[in-house]
Amino acid sequence: MGEGRIRRLSARLEQRTGCAGWSVVGAVCGLLLLGLAMIGLYWDIAWHVDFGRDKQVLTAPHILILTALTGLMAVGLLTIGVATATEADVRLRFGRWRVPWSALLLLVFRAGGLLAFVVDDLWHDAYGVDVTLLSPPHLGLLASGSLSAVALWLMLFEGRTESGPSGFGRVLHVIALASMLIAFSTYQAEYDYGLPLFSILLLPVLLMAAPGLALVPARLMLGRGGAIAVAVTFLVLRGPVTLLMGVMDHTPPHLALYVPAALAVELAGWWVGTHRPLRFALACAGLIATFGLAGEWAWQAAVGHHHLATASWPLAAALAVAGAVGGALLGAAMAGRRLPGAATWIAGVLLVLAIAVPTQRRVAPIDAVVSLDRPQGDALVTVELRPPAAARDADLFEVWSVQGDGRVRSPLREVSPGLYRAERTVPVGGQWKTLVALYRGTEVMAVPIRLPADPGIEAPEVPAVASRKASFGAVGAVLLRETHPGPRGTALLVYACLGAVVVVWVGLLRRAIRRVLTPAAPPAGR
Repeated sequence: MGEGRIRRLSARLEQRTGCAGWSVVGAVCGLLLLGLAMIGLYWDIAWHVDFGRDKQVLTAPHILILTALTGLMAVGLLTIGVATATEADVRLRFGRWRVPWSALLLLVFRAGGLLAFVVDDLWHDAYGVDVTLLSPPHLGLLASGSLSAVALWLMLFEGRTESGPSGFGRVLHVIALASMLIAFSTYQAEYDYGLPLFSILLLPVLLMAAPGLALVPARLMLGRGGAIAVAVTFLVLRGPVTLLMGVMDHTPPHLALYVPAALAVELAGWWVGTHRPLRFALACAGLIATFGLAGEWAWQAAVGHHHLATASWPLAAALAVAGAVGGALLGAAMAGRRLPGAATWIAGVLLVLAIAVPTQRRVAPIDAVVSLDRPQGDALVTVELRPPAAARDADLFEVWSVQGDGRVRSPLREVSPGLYRAERTVPVGGQWKTLVALYRGTEVMAVPIRLPADPGIEAPEVPAVASRKASFGAVGAVLLRETHPGPRGTALLVYACLGAVVVVWVGLLRRAIRRVLTPAAPPAGR
């Protein structure tokens, strides 16, 4: 396509959207690819939950994810090419090349994601970890995708025109912010599939941080109703993925609601206004951590999913507040608002601490006698605990069966002091891994009921028997039997690489926000 045709196409796009043509081309192509990556991610996790380890590297979900994420690098280059061909008025120029800040961000975020992909292979070779979402390299890949969504949102603002976005341009802004909310919610995926390997205390932190990071900018940049529009669009875009997994006969993932959090953000804007960003962000945090958290708890209880650690409620509430404050303050900063003093750094520290506490995984001295009414097929599980009151303050006490062509969960109900019985039968044959999971605060424990032999890692079968006495151990030791010790130097190298990448990402993102948003971020009004 010649430069003349590119200019004409760019002019038409600008007329339709109120955004520069190069920004519309980049944002639309990038958002479509992020949608494919989202489908591939949830498909891949569903495969692991239902069947365990991959039999080969190039599975259909992996191909979809790699194609989408590699395509995002091409989108960055395409955006630069269109900006150069149309002689766009951007601040970065290298010779004849016009380089939008947002396109540069997209390229850097994707380059970091490719590095995380390489490091992931190194991690697996060293430690054998395969079926956990929140390993360090996987977190790097998720962060790369999340920040790519932020870059695409910034792209639309960097390409703003004096007339401002038209109706269709505003729709693109809403979709971009909803994609950010989807991206920030992917960290909850283990909880969405009902198979968390970390404390239930982490879930409210993630549920409170995500709306602060996406809905606070939505209200600041889009004005009244912006947060609600983004939350509804999130459901419209993310809901079909749950339905698709069910149609494909996979375990469907739960999804957060976020509408209560959006109402909380809108209420904060009505109550205190948005002209003082710190006050607005703190009001958002307080309402998200109360009204928003109550709404999410009610939603999860209504659909029978993991509740929000009610047994550990004082600590869970404190962590949720810290997550909400950190997310809301960082969200305001991402929207180009200048916060006083060290508020942004304090927000980052709060969020890190709120995440660090629940990621501890301790084991308590608890014994169990696990009995089955039959040692094959589908069995009814009875568990006797020592001490008898060990599960009275549990956040989660269930029987899980996974990786046998699906996932089955059954809560355990107390029938007499210290004696618990499952509400339904669970499979204990074939390729099913069946276990008793007990989560209390930062204690994350399990007892195996039946584990199939795994010749690939030379792991013997743990047979289902009529009665077995055992002590609770780490849940990872039961579900992730392929994990093995490895050289300490590999972990240090991986953490150093990912840490360096994060430092570069954060520094570049802060600079880009100042260049793109701060000069033109007027208050959105009450």
